Amino acid sequence: MIKKNFKYFERKLTAQLQNLLVGYDCNLNDLKTPDEHLADPVDQAAYATERNFSHHLCSRNNGLKREIEHALQKIENGDYGICDRCNEDIPIKRLKARPTARYCINCKAQLENEQMLTDTQGHG
Repeated sequence: MIKKNFKYFERKLTAQLQNLLVGYDCNLNDLKTPDEHLADPVDQAAYATERNFSHHLCSRNNGLKREIEHALQKIENGDYGICDRCNEDIPIKRLKARPTARYCINCKAQLENEQMLTDTQGHG
């Protein structure tokens, strides 16, 4: 990949990370049960729903943050855009659609197929 492309993706990923971090005070430890006991079952259900949703968003944002940081590290190392599995170039079109992509389309499809097989074998 040429340096011009590295700069493009570095700017894109940095902007994504900054957007993610704006207002980012996500700490999963803060999502524990409140000190006071909620007597009303509706309040309890609303709190549980809100807590589960917040936990889901925090987990998703933490994962995305790690993916972006990993991609930025690969840019710094000079190996961004290379499939982690087959070591072939990941097409620019794929990277533009998903700048954090670690695998080319073929390897990603193989990994997903292997995961599905593992999941079905474990449940059957």
